[in-house]
Amino acid sequence: MDNTIITIFVVVAAVAIVVQMVILFALYKALRQSSDRMEGIAGRLERQASPVLATAAAILDDAKPKIAELTTNLAESSAIVRAQVAQVGAATGEIVERVRMNAARIDDFVLNAAHKVEATSELLQEKVLSPMRRVRAVVSALSAGLSFLKSNRSHRKSTTGEVEDEEMFI
Repeated sequence: MDNTIITIFVVVAAVAIVVQMVILFALYKALRQSSDRMEGIAGRLERQASPVLATAAAILDDAKPKIAELTTNLAESSAIVRAQVAQVGAATGEIVERVRMNAARIDDFVLNAAHKVEATSELLQEKVLSPMRRVRAVVSALSAGLSFLKSNRSHRKSTTGEVEDEEMFI
């Protein structure tokens, strides 16, 4: 019995090894077929991609000097633009400073003109209008006095004329 168990065990192990060998062989065949297909696909891809890659390489070789020139031109343009912006900034600062100075001068001019107008107005008031008011007051006073005298004379004449009329009537 001991011998039969060992024999059964050996037979089962041998069958398991044979089954594993068949599975491994099937995997090997499938892998080999996949590998052959991949090599075929890679070969076709290489044949089809070679002209495209060659054209791309030619385009890149042709474009390298142009790209280098473009980069150089861009750097020069950028430097020129920076310089121009700096000049514009300086000019703008100068213009702003001049505008400030002119605004201050205009402000002083307007203030000075306002003071002169005020002084002229005061001088006109003092030297021309005040004496004219006095003259007008004197003329008004004379006119009032003359009117009073005139009315007083005509009042006297009318009162003397009434007395004469009354005397004649009686």
